[in-house]
Amino acid sequence: MPPDSPDLSGAAEHFRALGITVKDGDVSAYGRDETMDLFAPPGLVVQPRSTPEVQEVLRLAAAESIPVTPRGGGTGKAGGCIPVAGGIVLSLERMDRIKDIDRVNRYAVVEPGVVLWTLHEECEKHGLLFPIDMSSGGSCLIGGNIACDAGGERAVKYGTTRAQVTGLEAVLIDGSVIRTGGKLAKNTAGYALHYLLVGSEGTLAVITEATLKLVPRPPHRATLLAAFASIERAALAALEVERSGAQPSAVEIIERAAAALAEEMLGNRLPHANAAALLLIEVEGFAEAATQEAAERVGELLLDAGADEVDLAPREKVWGVRHAVAEAIKRLPGYSAVDAVVPRSRTPDLIRKAHTIARRNGVEVVCFGHAGDGNIHVDFLRRDADDPHWNDAVKKAVREVLEATVALAGSITAEHGVGLLRKDDMPLQFDEPTLDAMRALKRAWDPQGLLNPGKWL
Repeated sequence: MPPDSPDLSGAAEHFRALGITVKDGDVSAYGRDETMDLFAPPGLVVQPRSTPEVQEVLRLAAAESIPVTPRGGGTGKAGGCIPVAGGIVLSLERMDRIKDIDRVNRYAVVEPGVVLWTLHEECEKHGLLFPIDMSSGGSCLIGGNIACDAGGERAVKYGTTRAQVTGLEAVLIDGSVIRTGGKLAKNTAGYALHYLLVGSEGTLAVITEATLKLVPRPPHRATLLAAFASIERAALAALEVERSGAQPSAVEIIERAAAALAEEMLGNRLPHANAAALLLIEVEGFAEAATQEAAERVGELLLDAGADEVDLAPREKVWGVRHAVAEAIKRLPGYSAVDAVVPRSRTPDLIRKAHTIARRNGVEVVCFGHAGDGNIHVDFLRRDADDPHWNDAVKKAVREVLEATVALAGSITAEHGVGLLRKDDMPLQFDEPTLDAMRALKRAWDPQGLLNPGKWL
């Protein structure tokens, strides 16, 4: 526990008396997420099951000036749920009810602890789709997706989480409940506070219920795998697919070295072992023949754009490799990731600059991610745990990639959030008046600075 943290035994007794679950035993897992080498011990972990229980936790925290770190599934990669100030970790994992699947109006009403793929399965029963998807879908929680404005592979067609959230219930630090939006396609009454809370990483309020937009689920999909002689050529080809109006549901790029790490971990080899880069493109539709025609048209576009080969690929196999890339990288002695996003047309420039920066600093880099919307994961790899050059070199390389991203009119984080990892880099992207406006908003919503302290600003 940080040295200035208060004794929370009285708070624990208070919560237990109210019937609120306090986690006993080893709680160290609640002091980390998926970010390498970041850890801070929680003082107390509580697991509320309802909005009134969240209210009670925040009322006591405000009265006693106890820091509170909201937490979802702990799958974040920016240190957003690490309790750097100690205090209370407010885990929302037990608030896991799907309250409503409204098939007629196409909305879901869920609590923040619902696992993403559990929601997918429930929606499929009704012929519907919640379009957010990502490799951590079996463990990430909806509340965390909302808090970080998660994107994933389908964002190229459907947009990020923000585009799917039409209403929220949230608890403020004083325990009061606000409700904003709802099952409405149009709504201009008042400030759209739900859009403000999406991506706020638990720094303004604790989300306790979400109303989410659903879409009809396309029953047919075709998955294409294209091989390229260079990753820059693959990125240019992704642009050509976008310009064509084909509207694929995924356009993923994987540098060969990144794919090789995933293949080795899985024991599952993709075709085109000699290709420098691969594009994974998926099209979907409501008629099988039309979907196949769309796939053929995209295949022709890819060949015209410089692909060496294009195959219709087994979906589970290629997605299995794509989804395993991040996990395979985490198994190395070390890595440092930049979740960069630039305008789609600047994606080849970003990839080119990332490789130039890596060579200049003597570190290895791989690029992969969502080429269709300009979101490229630039991951620096440490293969030798004893490399004395690594720490200084990678720190410099990461900073240069962030600077290059902003110079290309991009953002320092696309879908992983700011958290601890990118907090000090915010001035690269925002001027002081903009940062001051964010600080003023934080003070208005959380005057004592108790909600997820040490993050963002």
